[in-house]
Amino acid sequence: MFRFKGSLQFKFVSAIICIVVPLLGIIFLWQGVAEERQAWSQVVNQARVLTRQIILTRQWVSDSQGIFIRQDAAGAHGGGGFYSDLLPTQRGTLQRFTPSMVTKQLSLYSYRQNLYRFRLAGLSPMNPENTPDEFELAAIKQFAEAGSEEYYSLADHDGETVFQYSAPLYVDATCLSCHKNYTSGTVSGCLSIYLPVQHVLDSLSHSKLQLFSSALALIVLTVLTLYFLVRHLVLRPLGTLESVADGISRGRFPGEIRIGGSDEMERVGQALRVMSDKLEEGRSRLEEKVQSATSELAQANEELKTLDRLKTDFLSTMSHELRSPLTSIRGGLDYLRRTETASDRQDYLHIMDKNLRRLVHLVTDIFDITRIEADKVPWRFLPADLSELVGEIVEIMTLQAQEQGLRMHFLSPGPMQAVMDVERIEQVIVNLADNAMKYSPRGGTISFALSSRDGEIRVQVSDQGPGIPLEDREAIFRKFHTAPSSGRGGKPGGTGLGLAICSQIVRAHGGRIWVEDNAGGGSIFTFSLPTGEPL
Repeated sequence: MFRFKGSLQFKFVSAIICIVVPLLGIIFLWQGVAEERQAWSQVVNQARVLTRQIILTRQWVSDSQGIFIRQDAAGAHGGGGFYSDLLPTQRGTLQRFTPSMVTKQLSLYSYRQNLYRFRLAGLSPMNPENTPDEFELAAIKQFAEAGSEEYYSLADHDGETVFQYSAPLYVDATCLSCHKNYTSGTVSGCLSIYLPVQHVLDSLSHSKLQLFSSALALIVLTVLTLYFLVRHLVLRPLGTLESVADGISRGRFPGEIRIGGSDEMERVGQALRVMSDKLEEGRSRLEEKVQSATSELAQANEELKTLDRLKTDFLSTMSHELRSPLTSIRGGLDYLRRTETASDRQDYLHIMDKNLRRLVHLVTDIFDITRIEADKVPWRFLPADLSELVGEIVEIMTLQAQEQGLRMHFLSPGPMQAVMDVERIEQVIVNLADNAMKYSPRGGTISFALSSRDGEIRVQVSDQGPGIPLEDREAIFRKFHTAPSSGRGGKPGGTGLGLAICSQIVRAHGGRIWVEDNAGGGSIFTFSLPTGEPL
């Protein structure tokens, strides 16, 4: 029979997550889909209303056999047609505007106000400007063959996302007065409307972000609330019972036990108190034996402390073994990413891989700082070219920087020899470069510079981030201290171990590390290495 192992607290949290997260996820996903459908439905309805209004306007102009407008009027500019009829009057020469010309003028007025635009397209247009494009040809074909009353799609026009909507135009008696080659009742063309919908897309993106934030907040609040109740009613009383039982086992007999939580727990506490009284009576009879065993217990306590120190040394020595399972998981993920073709699963695998990398980085930082403080790092100090090492790191990390919209700059000053542990100094430079990429804005530049002075080589890493306040410039090199300014795009600030590790490595080389303001904005992290043997 399968038995789920683990603490009650772990089992409870796992059960809540397995129940609450999928349920709330489905609810919020359905709400997001419904909001998206409603938004696009509103866009389609808006296009339908505009189309109906324009068609009615065209019908009125057509039924009126056109309208006459003064040639020098503002509304007559930019709307010339394939032909024109002029009518001299006492107020000036009037030009007859056909339905097509009126439609074009309305489109120009709307387009100038950045609202929307529309145009006519016909199969046999008298005006070449009304020749249909690919979208309009597909729409006219759909109207003629399938009898559809509308046709629409999303498209990109001049770098802007627009909603294309088309409705059929049918030939009537008034159309035949100008278009002799048409047949009454057939589809002569279409009316196309182009609505800018970037604001709709932005609104949907914002709405999805709000839904995700709300779902996450609700899930966290639900889990924490249920966890608080169980902790208060069950886990805390159990902890009290455990503490009392442990005290009794150590010879501390409480006079009164108050467990709290529920009546059942109180009854268990009273039973434990009765047992405690009986044990105390038995202890009085065994006091002499306890006295004789005191020295042995003290010796056992010292042995336990020794074992604890040995355990700490063992964990520090064997830290690299703890990364083996993570390496196996990464291998499995890499295999799945190569073999799995479904795009949605690829997205989940990408999220898993991103978080696995962060976990590996976190485990590596924790064990690095532990090994360094326990003096378990096998340093290998050898002469090496620091300039060549920086160049290799910049070359490797350039692609990652480009993916984040950043640029790396390094001008090699030539060979610079230093006695160092190449692997650890590489770790320092990579950590500083990672921090620079995390806090620099898109389009920024990360610069590397080397210089030699006073018997030491200095390596500088400059970024264009928000900078570091003066009062925090020493604290950021301590363990678990993070910079108060947030990363670009709201990225998490990390565990606060990276710069502490860099500081420990540089000190082991007999050097120092510090941070200064960048004249162009941002920070300059500098560390120095002596040119001779480390102390």
